[in-house]
Amino acid sequence: MSAIVQEIAELWSAGTSILYVVTAEEERAVAVCEAAARSFEARAAVWSAHRGLEGIAPAAKDAGALLDAVVRAPSPFLAVALDLHVALRDPLVARRLRDALPALGAQGRCLVVVAPRLELPEGLAADTAVLRLPLPDDAELSTLLDAVQAGLSHPNKPDPVAAEVRHRALVAARGLSEGQARRAFTRALRRDPTLGQAGAAVIAAEKKRLLARDLGLELVESAERPEDLGGLPGFKAWMEERALAFDPDASRFGLPPPRGVLLVGVQGCGKSLAAKAAAASLGVPILRLDLPRVLGNTGAEESLHRALEAAEALAPVALWVDEIEKGFAGSSPADGADARAARLLGAFSTWLQERHGPVFVVATANDVSRLPPELLRRGRFDELFFVDLPDPEARREILSLHLRRRGREPGAVDVAAIADLCADYSGAELEQVVVGALHRAYALGRDLETGDLRRIAQDVVPLFKTYEEQIKGLREWARGRARVAGRAGAVVDLFRRVS
Repeated sequence: MSAIVQEIAELWSAGTSILYVVTAEEERAVAVCEAAARSFEARAAVWSAHRGLEGIAPAAKDAGALLDAVVRAPSPFLAVALDLHVALRDPLVARRLRDALPALGAQGRCLVVVAPRLELPEGLAADTAVLRLPLPDDAELSTLLDAVQAGLSHPNKPDPVAAEVRHRALVAARGLSEGQARRAFTRALRRDPTLGQAGAAVIAAEKKRLLARDLGLELVESAERPEDLGGLPGFKAWMEERALAFDPDASRFGLPPPRGVLLVGVQGCGKSLAAKAAAASLGVPILRLDLPRVLGNTGAEESLHRALEAAEALAPVALWVDEIEKGFAGSSPADGADARAARLLGAFSTWLQERHGPVFVVATANDVSRLPPELLRRGRFDELFFVDLPDPEARREILSLHLRRRGREPGAVDVAAIADLCADYSGAELEQVVVGALHRAYALGRDLETGDLRRIAQDVVPLFKTYEEQIKGLREWARGRARVAGRAGAVVDLFRRVS
């Protein structure tokens, strides 16, 4: 018996009259409820406004008739009601259900509401057990793969799928719902009945598409390595230590998996690149969570839950939440304390604190004034880093990286002189100096020279010139609150220079 079937059976046997299963997978929810009924040798029936209570009272197509039919049904009895949450918006229907509660619980009858999101009248909340149908585990995915294989007809019987190939296909399908996994397996097996390289590519592509469309999750394909991140030696050294905690021996040593890191700082200074480098350090794939998109949907709380559940199913994984302060705008009293935003922030903060499995969260923020204080509490993240404008040594490193990336040897130009000229430039602005200089050299029909870099560097107006006060305020906030991601003492040097 699966865990969710057992939980339904236990709640039912304990006298729970109403169960509310939150899921978009109606067929799977019905199958789970029917399995729970079989464990009691009890009868189960499905109700909808279109079909009535099948096998018991087909004419009972409104909510009131459903409740009458459930109360009269021989016990023990489990009624699975689809879309009843819509009818429960009517106070009269909610009242009739509350009146029926004693007859349901005392005689072994149970009503299971299956709905894509949680909508409960206040008067029923105390008497209802809320469950969320979990994503399919490996055993369920394996059974589903067998069913899809058996249902597909081939002109020639394909060779059996090798065990290691089958395992890769099941791992690739983690994080998908049953319907999504069925479509992915069907497409893959039609492309390649042996689930070889072509079949595996289909599953990966289908998964990437479905995660982005349905959950606001993007599987980021990045070749970035820690050595591709210019500067930030403090952050890189910290990540090297945390990466060791992903080793199998670490748990036996008593180390929990690292939880994550919050990066706050100046725009264009490498926070997004640092997130990709963190995933590379841990040797895990990286998922980008589009938080504003997820929270902007109808049923935002359920959308957020499904996205985070999918991330856990894909573990070990790094979850990148970019500009996290924008996702929860309006949740603080200073922003008007929007109740919906506050609930979503609470749900996300609770998940950060209590999540299971190796999901390493890398969150970035630019505007600390909009950063909810709940996210700064210890336990949500392992560490909080401040990412400032690069110091002279980091600027030389960043310029050299971008020159090598474009096939130029840094020793052929005076990198140190350009780095000194580019005081107060962000990493993104240093990259544009290199790119602009290459454009200039190409237009002049010759290779890159130091003069090209100098000319472009003199023309660029850095962000610091426009937002000097905001950047100084950000530095002031970070002192005593955040660990320095760059070279030790670099922030002190910057304070001295701009004071």
